[in-house]
Parts: sequence; structure tokens; C-alpha cells
Amino acid sequence: MTAVWPPSWALIIALQVVTASASIGRVITPNYILARGYSAVALGAIAADFAVKYFSTGQADNLTMQIVFVHRADDLTGLLVFTVLTLRMLLILCVGSLDRSLLARRTMCTLVFAICVACAVAAQYIGVYPFRLVALLPVFAIGFGCLGEASRYTVVRRRCVLALGCIMGVLAFETSAWGLLFKNLFSDAGASVYSMVKYRDPPPWAPFSRGQPLQKAA
Repeated sequence: MTAVWPPSWALIIALQVVTASASIGRVITPNYILARGYSAVALGAIAADFAVKYFSTGQADNLTMQIVFVHRADDLTGLLVFTVLTLRMLLILCVGSLDRSLLARRTMCTLVFAICVACAVAAQYIGVYPFRLVALLPVFAIGFGCLGEASRYTVVRRRCVLALGCIMGVLAFETSAWGLLFKNLFSDAGASVYSMVKYRDPPPWAPFSRGQPLQKAA
């Protein structure tokens, strides 16, 4: 009996809905473990979304509309990078000590950033229509994210997450990853701006202008 698979567009829509729903859950839940779990679901759904685009539909332009497998570098980069981020989140959930100390977070961030850079560079040389400058955006976004995770100051973390959300949002828009775009605007950039306003973060150019030292993370 032959298995019946849903069309690619249906899978993409379903994965983007899962991403958006998990992003909302991550923001509204007060439980740290549950928030990390929602993040893992969202990241996994984003990776699966890029996998469907890369292996099935592609994002053809006028020059490649007749090619079944377009193999664009940005789709492959998204697939590889978000697979790495999903595995990182699952590892943190399974081994809680990886997120409890500053040294462990910095070690994990360094390793993840190096792997993501390698994935982004490798993706540029694979496929029918490989090179796209937008495929390098995840490197800068993950770089800011790692800087935030490695910092002991919550103010710096919020700023880095805001930068991550804005940069990754460009990739999401260019690749029609609307679930990722929602995650970037809502649970990353939006939540960071809300926290900045709520806790009255000083402006980046004058962190000590009001005599208030940067708040250390717990």
C-alpha cells in the first residue's frame, strides 16, 4: 500500500503554524523548562520548514522556475543552522548543567557558533543555484545570540536578542519563512523591546548615564 503524503504547501503551512504557536507558548509560560521546550519545538519546526523547501519545493525565481530541486543556499543554510540550534536546545533540556554556569554557556555558544559558521560557508558551495548573500545573515544573527547567552548582564542579553530577531527576520522574509518571521518579531525582538521598556534599560550609548550599573543575570 502506497503512503499518501500531504502536498508541500500544506506541510509548510502546518510547520509555520506550529512555529508561531510554540513561539507564543514560549513567551507566555512562566516555567523555564517549559519555555525551553517550546523553543525546541519552534526551532525544530523551522528546520523542518526549510527542509521541505530545500528538498521538495525550493524557492524558484524567474531563472530557475523549471528546476524541480532549486537547492538555494539560504534554504540549505536555514535547514542546517536551525537543526544545530534544535539539537542544542534538546541537549540543554537533557543536561541542565549546560545552562547553569557562565562557563558552560560560553563553551556551548562558542561551539554552536563555530558549527553554524561552517554550515553557512558549506551551503554556499552546494546546489544548482548556490550563492546568495542573504544566506550569511544567520551567521551574524547567531553571533549576536551567542554574545547574549555568554553575557552575565541581562541588559546585554536583551539587546543581543533584539539584534538577533531583527537580522534573522530579514532571512525569514527573503525565504518566505513566515513562522520564523513571527518568532523573530514576537518572541525575540518584541519580547526584548517589552522587557527593555518594563525594566527601563539605559540606552546602549550610555549604560551608566544614570548611575545604574548593568543588572547581572541570575
